Amino acid sequence: MRKSSVFIFFLMLFFGVGMVGYSQLKPQPILNDPDYDFEKRLRFGFSLGVNFMDFQIMSSVNQFDSIFVDNSTLYPGFNVNVVSDFRIIPTLHLRFLPGLAFGQRDLYFYDKDPKVEPTVMQLESSYIEMPLLIKYAAVRKWNTRPYLIAGTNFRIDMAAYKKLNIEEGVYIRLIKGDIYYEVGFGLDFFLTFFKFSTELKFSSGYRNAIAPPNYQQLTDQEIKYTEAIHRLKSQVITLSFHFE
Repeated sequence: MRKSSVFIFFLMLFFGVGMVGYSQLKPQPILNDPDYDFEKRLRFGFSLGVNFMDFQIMSSVNQFDSIFVDNSTLYPGFNVNVVSDFRIIPTLHLRFLPGLAFGQRDLYFYDKDPKVEPTVMQLESSYIEMPLLIKYAAVRKWNTRPYLIAGTNFRIDMAAYKKLNIEEGVYIRLIKGDIYYEVGFGLDFFLTFFKFSTELKFSSGYRNAIAPPNYQQLTDQEIKYTEAIHRLKSQVITLSFHFE
């Protein structure tokens, strides 16, 4: 046991000395655009992304509580945004990224009788989004830099309040506008001619996303689906690729 400990100690010492020597001999990387954070206070770019829209569901407790609501399927959507970045100080930026986001969420209504097949409703969303974010970046290390983001996003769902497609079994509608809080993190890569960033962001809405039912269009049998939901909270996870 003692011999093994001594051997491990010398092995770690040899490995540490080797790593220090390698770091001294390894050529330092070329610093791309070293004045990027000081040349311009306002910069522009564009962003492409993939999103996954979801709901946080709270079911109603009433005469229709025999129906359980869930959304177990996540579909990838996509985002297109314009990037406006204002440098307050080198490590603190104000960012405005207006754009479009498209996605779909499925709601599954399960009956208490397991023999009854669940009812599935497909809800598509086409958002105009206007995120306003604060970006806090670490000190740049060569050509990479991690950062954190936080802020709000006002989204308008252009697919909301459309006429219900009763023939396809969609009996609920979503509200048109909502305010989201957003948090995330990312990594900047300083390339030769531009800055490329990857970013992962979580968004959560404040309002109840389900719109009041239109009782003139629905039958009593169909209303039970809308009244089975007490609250829907819209949530989105977005993986973005920024080019600035």
